[in-house]
Amino acid sequence: MKKVLALVLALMMVLGCISFASAEDKIKLVVWSFTNELQGMIEKYYLPNHPELEIEFQIYPTDGNAYTTKVDNLLGANATSEEAPDIFTLEAAFVKHYVEMDWTGDLKSIGFTDDELSVAFPVMAQIGQNSAGVQKGLSWQSTPGVLMYRASLAEKYLGVTSPEEMQAKVADWDTFLETAEELKEKSEGACKMVIGSGDIWNAYQYQRSEGWVVDGKLNIDDELLDFEELCKTLEQDDLTHKGGAWSEVWFAGMRGELETLCYFLPTWGLHYTLKPNCVAGWDAENPDSEENIKNATENGTYGDWRITDGPVAYSWGGTWMGINAAKAETADDAKKAAMHDLIKFFTLDDEFLTQYAADSGDFVGSAKAVETILANGGTPNPFLGGQDHYAIFASAAALANGSLMSEYDDTINGLWNDYVTTPYTKGEKDLDTCLAEFKTAVAAAITTITVE
Repeated sequence: MKKVLALVLALMMVLGCISFASAEDKIKLVVWSFTNELQGMIEKYYLPNHPELEIEFQIYPTDGNAYTTKVDNLLGANATSEEAPDIFTLEAAFVKHYVEMDWTGDLKSIGFTDDELSVAFPVMAQIGQNSAGVQKGLSWQSTPGVLMYRASLAEKYLGVTSPEEMQAKVADWDTFLETAEELKEKSEGACKMVIGSGDIWNAYQYQRSEGWVVDGKLNIDDELLDFEELCKTLEQDDLTHKGGAWSEVWFAGMRGELETLCYFLPTWGLHYTLKPNCVAGWDAENPDSEENIKNATENGTYGDWRITDGPVAYSWGGTWMGINAAKAETADDAKKAAMHDLIKFFTLDDEFLTQYAADSGDFVGSAKAVETILANGGTPNPFLGGQDHYAIFASAAALANGSLMSEYDDTINGLWNDYVTTPYTKGEKDLDTCLAEFKTAVAAAITTITVE
């Protein structure tokens, strides 16, 4: 008995050593993000086929700048520590800030080639580049924006019976305004074109020929002055519900409780904003169940939405994957390859992205994968009355200009709204006063650019 026990103990020790050795042999990657979305994707689609990897996830929320503070504090001072990420995600609000930082690495340093990078949608690739054109971030999503509208309201008040007819009604901003006036007249003021004038900002800013900062100087594109006149007309002619994005009024329009014809939303807005808010009591746990869809159709707006290009191609949002330059520089070839392969899989791999699109409905960041999806029959969507949202999004993604974005956008956009759009459109101040106060506020907030 003692001999048997000794043999068992010896075998356990050997197996333990093998297990320990196996763990030691694994390539460890530290991955940071501000949501658990990427973690779920890696665990579902990647780790089962990559037993050689050990991935340590760290999730820090964006609330209170917790995520960016953590990134700044660690990568700025102790980037090679074990705690520091090898790979970290960046959202649209701060991606341009970080791609300009030295601690965010060139993706070519871990093996990316021009041929690999060429399949990404230009708008998303441009946003992930620094001012010198170095590719520092790639996104598994592309987030082109479109105009989403209620088909029943378009037919009732405008006689519109197809997305093509609706597009003719919103082909440019002048036509858009004319249609808003027509809608007010035909509905006797009951139905509004949009919830608020601020709804059009994310689209309209892509009308600019140049961004906020040109050669180190604050630049106020002439299109922005036209934007203010459009917003003022929408506000003062009572063509909106005078509500703001993410407010209860905004969601009430989605549910049909307020007659609202249009929303300017990107890809994620379809799946994660409009659809789950199309009815009171949406069942998020069982969104595709027969009972949920029946309720959303009978008591909400499910199936009544359509999409069209709208006045301008634009993009809104996205999540990019970047690398820690210091850890990439000190990594051995095996770890660099692991970093490269993981990022490439989620942002550029045709087979994965095609599958992910089928599973999630999300619009992916690879133009090549989108071509494959469209060639395979696209994605008829019952929420849109069977319309193929991928075909419309693909057109918008190919046209949107990501080079307009800068690292200062989040700050300057907020100041423009506070010092120009709000007081001017409400008639509280004249435009010259608003612009002067805006420039003063920018100069105080951002000392690294010239304000004239």
